[in-house]
Amino acid sequence: MRPTVALVVASLFGAGVVSAEPYRLRADAYGMTSAPQSPVGLVVLQGVDRTRPWVDAEALIWAGAGERLGAMGAANPAADALVMLVRLHDPKNTMELRLGRQILAMGAIRPIHLDGAHGRLRIPIGTMFEAFGGVPTARGLGWGAYDWAAGGRVSQRLGENTVFGASYLHRRSRGDLAFEELGLDLATSPGRWFDLGFRAAYDLISPAVTEATASLGARIGKLRPELYGTHRSPAHLLPATSLFSALGDQPSDVAGLAVPWAAAPRLDVLPSILVRRAGGEVGGGGTVRAILRFDDAGNGSGVLEFRRESSGPDPWTGVRIAARVPLYRSVVFTATELELAVPDNPRGRGTAWPWALVALGCRPAARWEVSGAVEASATPTVRSQWNGMLRLTRTWGGSL
Repeated sequence: MRPTVALVVASLFGAGVVSAEPYRLRADAYGMTSAPQSPVGLVVLQGVDRTRPWVDAEALIWAGAGERLGAMGAANPAADALVMLVRLHDPKNTMELRLGRQILAMGAIRPIHLDGAHGRLRIPIGTMFEAFGGVPTARGLGWGAYDWAAGGRVSQRLGENTVFGASYLHRRSRGDLAFEELGLDLATSPGRWFDLGFRAAYDLISPAVTEATASLGARIGKLRPELYGTHRSPAHLLPATSLFSALGDQPSDVAGLAVPWAAAPRLDVLPSILVRRAGGEVGGGGTVRAILRFDDAGNGSGVLEFRRESSGPDPWTGVRIAARVPLYRSVVFTATELELAVPDNPRGRGTAWPWALVALGCRPAARWEVSGAVEASATPTVRSQWNGMLRLTRTWGGSL
């Protein structure tokens, strides 16, 4: 199973107990099938010491079945650390230092996977300084010669409702400049009835805007209309977490209007329309999503979504159904998600592309949680694919 499925299930099921013990430690172990390298696993560790509240740690370790040959004939390690860091901070979080392997995303610059340090300082006048430096992550705990990256962000808060910032990223590969990027971001609510947001990244090597996003949102009774525009290059695309995101997230220029509506105390309806330019072609699209919460606390919910994408060479229509339901006094949870995309031009790739995820979890004891999931899909390139995952969670001390 793809690591993204682990993240989906982790978000569906939370675990924890209340305790007065001075430390908190949580361990999550995932076992996954993902041909051809199955079985594989993921171990997540999180720890906090209440007697030393200024320090905590976390680690994500990816484990394979054994060494195997990569594309160039080199052996890949059976286990690797995705995240492994120690976080030092003061009680009010005005100062923070992260040391180790981490994923950094700040302001408008592209995310980066780094072995190094990230520091943050917030001063009383509303200014925050961030800086990072280190070696871009390589396999295992090694790094390439003369590979390094550095950058940071400075932001300023004006009043209670406005924050703007500037960020910078510089990366070298074998001593040569790989990329250099400058980012600007702004978020403000100058009035009670509207919000304004802006974010842009600029490539300093090949001068061009690599990503730009602007949004204007209003508050009119139960309606929350938002007008937005986005320009995105391939360098700023993130890994897909579902079939819809894999098909719809592409380098493009987009302008759209979304009108979220609180139709009832537990029912939200989110219609949106957009115009997209991708691959030299212009097309439209739209989405209607309804979210129904089964209780006031939002512990259970259902989602129904219809989506149409007519831009690019492969227009398609899709429907998505998802539900999260607590069972038996919240001790047992179940979650189901189904997506179905129907292409206008199959071209021998199947008349429909389904994607489904079914998950079930339970808390047999106060400090234990067990959950599992099965994923099945068919894509334009794969006729059928099945994956499975099992997660075991143990908590010591208080909850995390």
